[in-house]
Amino acid sequence: MKTLSLDLETYSDVNLAKCGVYKYAESPAFEILLFGYAVDGGAVQVIDLAQGETIPEEILDALTDDTVTKWAFNANFERVCLSRYLTDLGRSVDPFQDQHPLSQECARFLSPAGWKCSMVWSAYMGLPLSLEGVGAVLNLDNQKMKEGRELIRYFCVPCKETRTNGGRTRNLPQHALDKWNQFKSYNKRDVEVEMAIQQRLQKYPVPEQVWEEYHLDQEINDRGIAIDLELAKQAVAMDAKSRESLMAALKEKTGLENPNSVLQMLGWLEDHGLKTDSLGKKQVKELLKTAQEPLRSVLQLRQKLAKSSVKKYQAMENAVCEDGRARGMFQFYGANRTGRVAGRHIQLQNLPQNHLPDLSEARELVRQGNYEALDLLYDSIPDVLSQLIRTAFVPRAGMKFVVSDFSAIEARVISWMAGEKWKSAAFAAGKDIYCSTASQMFGVPVVKHGVNGELRQKGKIAELACIAEGQLVLTDHGLIPIEKVTTDDRVWDGNHWVKHEGVVYKGEREVITYEGLTATADHLVWVQGKQEPVQFGIAASSGAHLLQTGNCRKAIRMGENHQSGKTLEQEAEPLLCIDAMPGLRLHPMDSVRCSGKRQKQGMSALFANKKNTFVALQTFDGSQTTLRKSEGSWVSELWSTGNPFHVSKCTCSRVIFAGAFRYSRKRIRNRPNQQQWRLCSGKSPYGPIEGESGQSPINGTVGIPTEILAVCLHNCDTETDARRKQRADYKGRSGSSERETKKVAYHKRTARLYDIRNAGPYHRFTVSGCLVHNCGYGGSVGALKAMGALDMGIPEEELGSLVQSWRSANPHIVDFWWQVDGAVKTAIKQRIPVWVNNIRFVCQSGMLFIELPSGRQLSYVKPRIGENKFGGESVTYEGIGATKKWERLESYGPKFVENIVQGTARDILCYAMQTLRCCAIVGHVHDELIIECSKEVSVDAICEQMSRTPPWAEGLVLRADGYECAFYQKD
Repeated sequence: MKTLSLDLETYSDVNLAKCGVYKYAESPAFEILLFGYAVDGGAVQVIDLAQGETIPEEILDALTDDTVTKWAFNANFERVCLSRYLTDLGRSVDPFQDQHPLSQECARFLSPAGWKCSMVWSAYMGLPLSLEGVGAVLNLDNQKMKEGRELIRYFCVPCKETRTNGGRTRNLPQHALDKWNQFKSYNKRDVEVEMAIQQRLQKYPVPEQVWEEYHLDQEINDRGIAIDLELAKQAVAMDAKSRESLMAALKEKTGLENPNSVLQMLGWLEDHGLKTDSLGKKQVKELLKTAQEPLRSVLQLRQKLAKSSVKKYQAMENAVCEDGRARGMFQFYGANRTGRVAGRHIQLQNLPQNHLPDLSEARELVRQGNYEALDLLYDSIPDVLSQLIRTAFVPRAGMKFVVSDFSAIEARVISWMAGEKWKSAAFAAGKDIYCSTASQMFGVPVVKHGVNGELRQKGKIAELACIAEGQLVLTDHGLIPIEKVTTDDRVWDGNHWVKHEGVVYKGEREVITYEGLTATADHLVWVQGKQEPVQFGIAASSGAHLLQTGNCRKAIRMGENHQSGKTLEQEAEPLLCIDAMPGLRLHPMDSVRCSGKRQKQGMSALFANKKNTFVALQTFDGSQTTLRKSEGSWVSELWSTGNPFHVSKCTCSRVIFAGAFRYSRKRIRNRPNQQQWRLCSGKSPYGPIEGESGQSPINGTVGIPTEILAVCLHNCDTETDARRKQRADYKGRSGSSERETKKVAYHKRTARLYDIRNAGPYHRFTVSGCLVHNCGYGGSVGALKAMGALDMGIPEEELGSLVQSWRSANPHIVDFWWQVDGAVKTAIKQRIPVWVNNIRFVCQSGMLFIELPSGRQLSYVKPRIGENKFGGESVTYEGIGATKKWERLESYGPKFVENIVQGTARDILCYAMQTLRCCAIVGHVHDELIIECSKEVSVDAICEQMSRTPPWAEGLVLRADGYECAFYQKD
């Protein structure tokens, strides 16, 4: 026996989603109902444990034999559940006979060394993290049974007591034998689907180094981290008391029935002269700067009430096991775009920071439940409780935590990859990278708290990479005035409904109105034919047309690809298919379209096919009518070079951008060589033999649209021909109609201004039918705003120059963005391997692979070249989008670089974790490790080992800093 494929169906009275599998399997009510398995890819067997069947002895032996590879989808579930099952049978699950070299906690579970997970394999290939999702994307013959969810609800969780079911709290097989038999089929099908996934992915195995990382991840999950339950319980109790006190104070001041209601509070504020459309954290903070009493005290109370949240403490109580440790907090390869680990349950990845100077004292007061002292010493009890969340993670008695993290890991990685030598040299010399960046940007020495020290903040934000009131924003709830948009409304970014971070009030300023949009002149908007957004004022003054979107909620379509809706996939190359066959479009032949006027004899009934055909028809509908004779004039003579001709004033003349010609669709047939096309065959080259030479019955010359005139190279006036330049303003002859400045109608006035923060991945939304920008890698002004540049004291008008200064100071990094962009496109178009420095790009079997320096690959499903929002080339692929659905996503060079850099930083952390494997790692967050160790362990020793450069990253300078603590905290 070499492999064993498994799937379990289980019962427990513990909520699996809320508490995790470790606590789920600890319950006295836990039971394995069905055990589905297949040996070496053979036929699937289902053992009905719930009805007394037993697992064969050789299978039980294989479960503890690390030489037999156990496969399951989300194998952590099967491994933990079977650990409990074997323990109940009296079997030892520890291959070291309870003398585990790492920790006693891990000895309670089957060794992960003998296990592999098909969910991890799917994630490595960029596929969904669900069995059903993977089966659908791979288009497997056997799919996961949809009835399974209802069957699991029936057999696997407690049921409500009812008079109908006799007051029972659990459904057993005998209560519904037909459902039970269906449940067994469901269990069998899951094993079959898992094996089908392995079969489909067999040509693209996961590297052994990644499986070793997975095994280490499972050890960390098994070990868990201790929780100070007393602190968590007291925090929950204090929060409830604080909320009660805050609500009472607000009711007294406002007279509102429910001061926690946003609508009621907004109404009360407006009645007292303060109009606002949001009570978000940042909006309240801004309002407090100018609010007078009693509004100020009400807003402060509201701010404290909003801060009140004990969800993290409640998650700790839910997840903690019998021994006081929380387990299963990390999902390996949870972020499958980069391979980073994702947080689960308590979510270590997004804990609030702590800034209290007397953290230990505050923590002790909460543990003691001393509410009165806490209320007396601190302004906000909810804020104190929030800052103490980290401190609820504690080491075992007699131990300590060592927290060590990489310094500026992503900046180091991208400098090394791109060859930005001045930055790598600054890292090697141990210099302050923010001072070095500012110095490089502004060409002067910058010293923290010294000479030109004020520039350091600009270096820091650069290194870290408005609309008038009443304007209607397109949301998934309809058109809503911008000031009334809430975070419950998703906005339209031209392609998708996207989330945002709320509306921001920007004060009152002068605005202009143009093409239905009212906004400030400096707001960025998209215009037809331009590949980058431009300032609204420039668009208005030049007569450019604003790009319209939101029509029937369809995506913007630009360029020469005229296939509307979802464009066709590259079906000739099925995804990861071992024996590929060329595919055909669903309807490769045109159907016969007929009118209802007359019946025509068609094909004989003998050959007619009644189903699924647009070719064989008995009859078709048609009609006959006399064609109208054209009254237009015939060509009376040939024209030759040098003949003059007249052009009338064209009412449709306007500014035409060069992009309108570069990306015009083929069907428009506006080619520059039209006058060179041959006449249709069978026609006289000299026009009609007889008939009137005639004038057109309509007096006057025929107008030529300006955009056609602008591309005619022959018989044109030299004035027009001379302006054939890229990006030129083709206004044509002086006789063409031009937009008069007075007709632009800026309609200048002053208005209350709002913007929407972080609207989706592309930072844009639709307002008044127009696509506009809002406040990463390759990011510009919007990216700096999103990273808090304004909050750090940098004036908004300086952000544009700051972006340009940073890019000028980092030319190799900027060049690296577009080298990667070109490599990806070349790999997809030409199906050849492409190298950029030490990164390899290859496209095959419907997948784009980016091989990192570590040898690990990033995977992108069904890549293809499409058109971006500017009409240029873009790369799209399939993946999980912002809506948590499987959809087609768009990317470009800087975004791919972000994935590459974060993926490489992840590989460096994994290398450090392997180096420190002998230590008891209990947690990790992106670039940080939390180690539980004896008090004699040296922080410097751990940091030194963590700073070791992997052998595949020669020349990369790493640095780790650390500290020790009696409970988890930020230093």
